[in-house]
Amino acid sequence: MKRAATILVVALCVLIDSRIAWSFSGDGHRTVGAIADLILERYPKVRERVSSILGGNSLAEVSVWADCAKGYRYCHRALTDEEKAFVSQNRAHHAFHYTDVPIQQSAYHAGTAGTAENDIVAVSAHAINVLREKAPNHGPATLNERDALWLLTHLVGDIHQPLHVGAVYFDKSCAAAVDPNVAGASLPSFGIDSTIASTKGGNELKISSSRNLHAYWDGGTVKGAMRLVGVRDNSIEGFAKVIVAAPPQAWRPTGDPETWPTQWATESLLLARGALTQVEIGAGTPAESGKCTWPVTLQRDYSNWSNRQTLAQLGKAGFRLAELLRVIFTPQQEDQPTGSISIRPRR
Repeated sequence: MKRAATILVVALCVLIDSRIAWSFSGDGHRTVGAIADLILERYPKVRERVSSILGGNSLAEVSVWADCAKGYRYCHRALTDEEKAFVSQNRAHHAFHYTDVPIQQSAYHAGTAGTAENDIVAVSAHAINVLREKAPNHGPATLNERDALWLLTHLVGDIHQPLHVGAVYFDKSCAAAVDPNVAGASLPSFGIDSTIASTKGGNELKISSSRNLHAYWDGGTVKGAMRLVGVRDNSIEGFAKVIVAAPPQAWRPTGDPETWPTQWATESLLLARGALTQVEIGAGTPAESGKCTWPVTLQRDYSNWSNRQTLAQLGKAGFRLAELLRVIFTPQQEDQPTGSISIRPRR
Protein backbone atom coordinates (compact mmCIF):
# COMPACT_ATOMS: atom_id res chain seq x y z
CA MET A 1 0.00 0.00 0.00
CA LYS A 2 1.28 3.45 -0.80
CA ARG A 3 2.62 5.50 2.09
CA ALA A 4 0.11 8.19 1.23
CA ALA A 5 -3.08 6.88 2.77
CA THR A 6 -5.48 5.94 0.04
CA ILE A 7 -8.50 5.66 2.23
CA LEU A 8 -10.95 8.34 1.24
CA VAL A 9 -11.92 10.71 3.97
CA VAL A 10 -13.63 14.04 4.32
CA ALA A 11 -12.51 17.11 5.84
CA LEU A 12 -13.18 20.63 6.60
CA CYS A 13 -12.47 22.96 9.13
CA VAL A 14 -11.70 24.65 12.29
CA LEU A 15 -9.40 25.90 14.86
CA ILE A 16 -8.82 23.40 17.59
CA ASP A 17 -9.34 19.90 18.78
CA SER A 18 -13.08 19.37 19.05
CA ARG A 19 -12.65 18.06 22.53
CA ILE A 20 -11.65 21.72 23.15
CA ALA A 21 -14.31 23.18 20.88
CA TRP A 22 -18.07 23.16 20.95
CA SER A 23 -19.55 19.76 20.18
CA PHE A 24 -22.26 20.20 17.52
CA SER A 25 -21.74 23.92 18.30
CA GLY A 26 -23.76 26.04 20.70
CA ASP A 27 -26.15 26.82 17.84
CA GLY A 28 -26.54 23.16 17.00
CA HIS A 29 -27.31 22.11 20.56
CA ARG A 30 -29.70 24.99 21.12
CA THR A 31 -31.48 24.07 17.89
CA VAL A 32 -31.97 20.48 19.08
CA GLY A 33 -33.32 21.73 22.40
CA ALA A 34 -35.57 24.31 20.75
CA ILE A 35 -37.07 21.66 18.44
CA ALA A 36 -37.88 19.49 21.45
CA ASP A 37 -39.31 22.49 23.32
CA LEU A 38 -41.67 23.20 20.43
CA ILE A 39 -42.82 19.60 20.14
CA LEU A 40 -43.43 19.29 23.87
CA GLU A 41 -45.89 22.17 23.69
CA ARG A 42 -48.29 19.43 22.54
CA TYR A 43 -47.66 17.52 25.76
CA PRO A 44 -48.22 20.05 28.57
CA LYS A 45 -47.77 17.55 31.42
CA VAL A 46 -44.44 16.45 30.03
CA ARG A 47 -43.40 20.03 29.39
CA GLU A 48 -44.34 21.01 32.95
CA ARG A 49 -42.40 18.07 34.38
CA VAL A 50 -39.33 18.94 32.33
CA SER A 51 -39.56 22.60 33.31
CA SER A 52 -39.94 21.67 36.96
CA ILE A 53 -36.80 19.51 36.92
CA LEU A 54 -34.83 22.20 35.10
CA GLY A 55 -35.93 25.01 37.41
CA GLY A 56 -37.88 26.79 34.70
CA ASN A 57 -35.11 26.61 32.11
CA SER A 58 -35.94 25.41 28.61
CA LEU A 59 -34.26 22.49 26.88
CA ALA A 60 -32.68 24.98 24.48
CA GLU A 61 -31.12 26.84 27.40
CA VAL A 62 -29.72 23.79 29.20
CA SER A 63 -28.52 22.09 26.01
CA VAL A 64 -25.05 23.66 26.31
CA TRP A 65 -24.45 23.12 30.03
CA ALA A 66 -22.50 19.89 29.54
CA ASP A 67 -20.00 21.78 27.39
CA CYS A 68 -19.95 24.75 29.76
CA ALA A 69 -18.94 22.33 32.53
CA LYS A 70 -15.68 21.70 30.64
CA GLY A 71 -14.40 25.16 31.51
CA TYR A 72 -14.25 28.86 30.73
CA ARG A 73 -13.18 28.52 27.09
CA TYR A 74 -16.54 26.97 26.20
CA CYS A 75 -19.05 29.45 27.63
CA HIS A 76 -16.72 32.30 28.65
CA ARG A 77 -18.00 32.33 32.19
CA ALA A 78 -17.17 30.68 35.47
CA LEU A 79 -18.76 27.34 36.24
CA THR A 80 -21.96 27.49 38.22
CA ASP A 81 -22.15 25.70 41.57
CA GLU A 82 -24.22 23.00 39.88
CA GLU A 83 -21.63 22.50 37.15
CA LYS A 84 -18.85 22.39 39.75
CA ALA A 85 -20.73 19.66 41.64
CA PHE A 86 -21.22 17.70 38.42
CA VAL A 87 -17.52 17.96 37.56
CA SER A 88 -16.41 16.96 41.06
CA GLN A 89 -18.54 13.81 40.88
CA ASN A 90 -17.64 13.02 37.27
CA ARG A 91 -13.94 13.66 36.75
CA ALA A 92 -13.96 11.88 33.39
CA HIS A 93 -16.95 13.83 32.07
CA HIS A 94 -15.09 14.90 28.91
CA ALA A 95 -15.33 11.29 27.74
CA PHE A 96 -19.12 11.34 28.01
CA HIS A 97 -19.42 13.26 24.73
CA TYR A 98 -18.16 10.74 22.19
CA THR A 99 -17.17 7.25 21.17
CA ASP A 100 -14.65 6.41 18.42
CA VAL A 101 -15.91 3.35 16.55
CA PRO A 102 -13.85 2.38 13.48
CA ILE A 103 -15.81 3.10 10.31
CA GLN A 104 -15.12 -0.44 9.08
CA GLN A 105 -17.67 -1.61 11.64
CA SER A 106 -21.36 -1.82 10.73
CA ALA A 107 -22.81 -1.11 14.19
CA TYR A 108 -21.97 0.11 17.66
CA HIS A 109 -21.11 -2.79 19.98
CA ALA A 110 -20.01 -2.10 23.54
CA GLY A 111 -16.59 -3.49 24.36
CA THR A 112 -15.19 -3.21 20.85
CA ALA A 113 -12.40 -0.89 19.72
CA GLY A 114 -13.06 2.80 20.35
CA THR A 115 -15.89 2.24 22.83
CA ALA A 116 -15.64 2.76 26.58
CA GLU A 117 -17.62 2.08 29.73
CA ASN A 118 -18.24 5.82 30.05
CA ASP A 119 -18.67 6.76 26.40
CA ILE A 120 -21.62 8.65 24.96
CA VAL A 121 -23.74 5.55 24.44
CA ALA A 122 -23.21 4.12 27.92
CA VAL A 123 -23.75 7.46 29.68
CA SER A 124 -26.84 8.30 27.61
CA ALA A 125 -28.42 4.95 28.45
CA HIS A 126 -27.55 5.47 32.11
CA ALA A 127 -29.07 8.96 32.13
CA ILE A 128 -32.26 7.58 30.58
CA ASN A 129 -32.53 4.99 33.34
CA VAL A 130 -31.86 7.59 36.04
CA LEU A 131 -34.82 9.58 34.71
CA ARG A 132 -36.91 6.40 34.60
CA GLU A 133 -35.86 5.66 38.20
CA LYS A 134 -34.44 2.36 36.99
CA ALA A 135 -30.77 2.98 37.76
CA PRO A 136 -28.91 3.37 41.07
CA ASN A 137 -26.75 6.44 41.34
CA HIS A 138 -23.57 4.72 40.25
CA GLY A 139 -22.23 3.41 36.98
CA PRO A 140 -20.62 5.34 34.12
CA ALA A 141 -21.74 8.66 35.65
CA THR A 142 -22.98 10.01 38.97
CA LEU A 143 -26.20 11.87 38.22
CA ASN A 144 -29.18 13.24 40.03
CA GLU A 145 -32.42 13.75 38.11
CA ARG A 146 -31.59 17.28 37.02
CA ASP A 147 -28.04 16.36 35.97
CA ALA A 148 -29.40 13.43 33.97
CA LEU A 149 -31.86 15.62 32.11
CA TRP A 150 -29.54 18.42 31.10
CA LEU A 151 -26.73 16.03 30.27
CA LEU A 152 -29.01 13.84 28.16
CA THR A 153 -30.34 16.90 26.32
CA HIS A 154 -26.77 17.64 25.27
CA LEU A 155 -25.71 14.09 24.47
CA VAL A 156 -28.68 13.44 22.20
CA GLY A 157 -27.28 16.25 20.08
CA ASP A 158 -23.72 14.93 20.21
CA ILE A 159 -24.65 11.38 19.27
CA HIS A 160 -26.21 12.68 16.03
CA GLN A 161 -22.96 14.38 15.00
CA PRO A 162 -21.32 11.57 13.01
CA LEU A 163 -17.75 12.27 14.06
CA HIS A 164 -18.73 11.98 17.71
CA VAL A 165 -19.27 8.30 16.88
CA GLY A 166 -17.19 7.15 13.89
CA ALA A 167 -13.42 7.37 13.43
CA VAL A 168 -10.54 6.38 11.16
CA TYR A 169 -7.41 4.61 12.46
CA PHE A 170 -3.98 3.99 10.91
CA ASP A 171 -1.05 1.69 11.51
CA LYS A 172 1.91 2.84 13.59
CA SER A 173 3.54 4.50 10.58
CA CYS A 174 0.35 6.55 10.05
CA ALA A 175 0.21 5.25 6.46
CA ALA A 176 -2.29 2.42 6.10
CA ALA A 177 -5.86 2.54 7.37
CA VAL A 178 -6.68 -0.26 9.80
CA ASP A 179 -9.51 -1.54 11.96
CA PRO A 180 -8.20 -1.88 15.54
CA ASN A 181 -10.66 -4.71 16.12
CA VAL A 182 -8.55 -6.70 13.64
CA ALA A 183 -5.08 -5.18 13.73
CA GLY A 184 -5.05 -4.79 17.50
CA ALA A 185 -7.29 -7.68 18.50
CA SER A 186 -4.75 -9.23 20.88
CA LEU A 187 -3.45 -5.98 22.36
CA PRO A 188 -4.54 -3.97 25.41
CA SER A 189 -7.02 -1.28 24.35
CA PHE A 190 -6.78 -2.77 20.84
CA GLY A 191 -3.38 -1.10 20.44
CA ILE A 192 -4.96 2.36 20.09
CA ASP A 193 -2.36 5.11 20.70
CA SER A 194 0.43 2.54 20.97
CA THR A 195 0.71 0.49 17.78
CA ILE A 196 -2.34 2.03 16.14
CA ALA A 197 -2.71 5.74 15.44
CA SER A 198 -6.03 7.44 16.07
CA THR A 199 -7.41 10.44 14.20
CA LYS A 200 -9.37 11.35 17.35
CA GLY A 201 -12.75 11.50 15.69
CA GLY A 202 -11.41 13.66 12.88
CA ASN A 203 -9.53 16.15 15.04
CA GLU A 204 -6.22 15.11 13.49
CA LEU A 205 -7.55 15.35 9.92
CA LYS A 206 -6.39 18.80 8.83
CA ILE A 207 -7.60 20.97 6.01
CA SER A 208 -4.94 23.45 7.14
CA SER A 209 -2.73 23.98 10.17
CA SER A 210 -5.64 25.61 12.00
CA ARG A 211 -8.68 23.76 10.68
CA ASN A 212 -9.84 20.19 11.26
CA LEU A 213 -12.67 17.98 10.10
CA HIS A 214 -14.33 17.30 13.41
CA ALA A 215 -14.94 20.92 14.28
CA TYR A 216 -16.29 21.59 10.81
CA TRP A 217 -19.03 19.07 11.51
CA ASP A 218 -19.58 20.60 14.94
CA GLY A 219 -20.19 24.11 13.68
CA GLY A 220 -19.67 24.80 10.00
CA THR A 221 -22.37 22.43 8.83
CA VAL A 222 -24.88 23.92 11.28
CA LYS A 223 -24.48 27.33 9.68
CA GLY A 224 -24.68 25.65 6.29
CA ALA A 225 -27.90 23.86 7.26
CA MET A 226 -29.43 27.17 8.28
CA ARG A 227 -28.61 28.61 4.88
CA LEU A 228 -30.18 25.62 3.14
CA VAL A 229 -33.60 26.46 4.60
CA GLY A 230 -33.29 30.21 4.22
CA VAL A 231 -32.47 31.18 7.82
CA ARG A 232 -30.13 34.11 7.29
CA ASP A 233 -30.31 35.82 10.69
CA ASN A 234 -28.89 32.91 12.75
CA SER A 235 -32.19 32.70 14.60
CA ILE A 236 -32.30 29.47 16.59
CA GLU A 237 -36.03 29.84 17.15
CA GLY A 238 -36.66 30.44 13.46
CA PHE A 239 -34.46 27.51 12.46
CA ALA A 240 -36.21 25.18 14.92
CA LYS A 241 -39.63 26.21 13.61
CA VAL A 242 -38.63 25.44 10.04
CA ILE A 243 -37.45 21.97 11.06
CA VAL A 244 -40.55 21.19 13.12
CA ALA A 245 -42.73 22.23 10.19
CA ALA A 246 -40.98 19.68 7.97
CA PRO A 247 -40.03 16.69 10.17
CA PRO A 248 -37.08 14.55 9.10
CA GLN A 249 -37.72 11.10 7.70
CA ALA A 250 -37.29 7.91 9.71
CA TRP A 251 -36.74 9.64 13.04
CA ARG A 252 -38.89 7.35 15.22
CA PRO A 253 -36.89 4.95 17.42
CA THR A 254 -38.14 1.47 18.30
CA GLY A 255 -37.81 -0.82 21.29
CA ASP A 256 -36.97 0.08 24.87
CA PRO A 257 -35.61 3.63 25.36
CA GLU A 258 -32.49 2.23 26.99
CA THR A 259 -31.54 0.83 23.57
CA TRP A 260 -32.12 4.06 21.68
CA PRO A 261 -28.60 5.50 22.15
CA THR A 262 -27.16 2.33 20.59
CA GLN A 263 -29.55 2.65 17.65
CA TRP A 264 -28.63 6.30 17.16
CA ALA A 265 -24.89 5.61 17.44
CA THR A 266 -25.14 2.88 14.81
CA GLU A 267 -26.98 5.26 12.48
CA SER A 268 -24.36 7.97 13.04
CA LEU A 269 -21.56 5.47 12.47
CA LEU A 270 -22.93 4.71 9.02
CA LEU A 271 -23.14 8.43 8.29
CA ALA A 272 -19.56 8.85 9.55
CA ARG A 273 -18.46 6.26 7.04
CA GLY A 274 -20.01 8.39 4.31
CA ALA A 275 -18.47 11.51 5.79
CA LEU A 276 -15.08 9.81 5.80
CA THR A 277 -15.01 8.54 2.23
CA GLN A 278 -15.16 11.67 0.13
CA VAL A 279 -11.65 13.11 0.11
CA GLU A 280 -8.22 11.60 0.04
CA ILE A 281 -6.09 11.59 3.15
CA GLY A 282 -2.45 12.37 2.55
CA ALA A 283 0.57 10.92 4.33
CA GLY A 284 0.52 11.19 8.11
CA THR A 285 2.98 13.67 9.57
CA PRO A 286 4.30 13.07 13.10
CA ALA A 287 3.88 16.03 15.42
CA GLU A 288 6.22 16.99 18.30
CA SER A 289 4.11 14.81 20.58
CA GLY A 290 4.88 11.83 18.35
CA LYS A 291 1.28 11.62 17.21
CA CYS A 292 0.33 12.12 13.58
CA THR A 293 -1.85 14.54 11.71
CA TRP A 294 -3.12 13.93 8.19
CA PRO A 295 -3.80 16.48 5.43
CA VAL A 296 -7.06 16.05 3.54
CA THR A 297 -8.35 17.27 0.21
CA LEU A 298 -11.96 18.34 -0.11
CA GLN A 299 -14.31 17.09 -2.75
CA ARG A 300 -16.19 19.74 -4.70
CA ASP A 301 -19.71 18.86 -3.55
CA TYR A 302 -18.86 17.89 0.02
CA SER A 303 -20.04 21.11 1.64
CA ASN A 304 -23.56 20.89 0.24
CA TRP A 305 -23.79 17.18 1.10
CA SER A 306 -22.62 17.66 4.68
CA ASN A 307 -24.99 20.60 5.21
CA ARG A 308 -27.93 18.45 4.09
CA GLN A 309 -26.89 15.63 6.39
CA THR A 310 -26.60 17.99 9.34
CA LEU A 311 -30.03 19.45 8.67
CA ALA A 312 -31.49 15.95 8.85
CA GLN A 313 -29.44 15.04 11.94
CA LEU A 314 -30.48 18.14 13.86
CA GLY A 315 -34.10 17.36 13.08
CA LYS A 316 -33.79 13.74 14.14
CA ALA A 317 -32.05 14.73 17.36
CA GLY A 318 -34.74 17.26 18.29
CA PHE A 319 -37.66 14.97 17.49
CA ARG A 320 -36.01 12.02 19.24
CA LEU A 321 -35.24 14.06 22.35
CA ALA A 322 -38.87 15.14 22.58
CA GLU A 323 -40.07 11.56 22.05
CA LEU A 324 -37.67 10.25 24.67
CA LEU A 325 -38.93 12.71 27.27
CA ARG A 326 -42.53 12.01 26.30
CA VAL A 327 -42.03 8.29 26.84
CA ILE A 328 -40.18 8.80 30.13
CA PHE A 329 -42.55 11.31 31.70
CA THR A 330 -45.98 10.45 30.31
CA PRO A 331 -48.11 7.64 31.75
CA GLN A 332 -49.17 5.35 28.93
CA GLN A 333 -52.85 6.23 29.29
CA GLU A 334 -52.10 9.94 28.96
CA ASP A 335 -49.72 9.96 26.03
CA GLN A 336 -51.95 11.64 23.46
CA PRO A 337 -51.09 15.20 22.40
CA THR A 338 -53.48 17.99 23.33
CA GLY A 339 -53.33 19.60 19.93
CA SER A 340 -51.17 20.27 16.91
CA ILE A 341 -48.35 22.73 16.59
CA SER A 342 -49.25 25.58 14.29
CA ILE A 343 -46.07 26.75 12.61
CA ARG A 344 -45.99 28.56 9.32
CA PRO A 345 -43.01 27.45 7.21
CA ARG A 346 -40.39 30.14 6.77
CA ARG A 347 -40.24 31.50 3.25
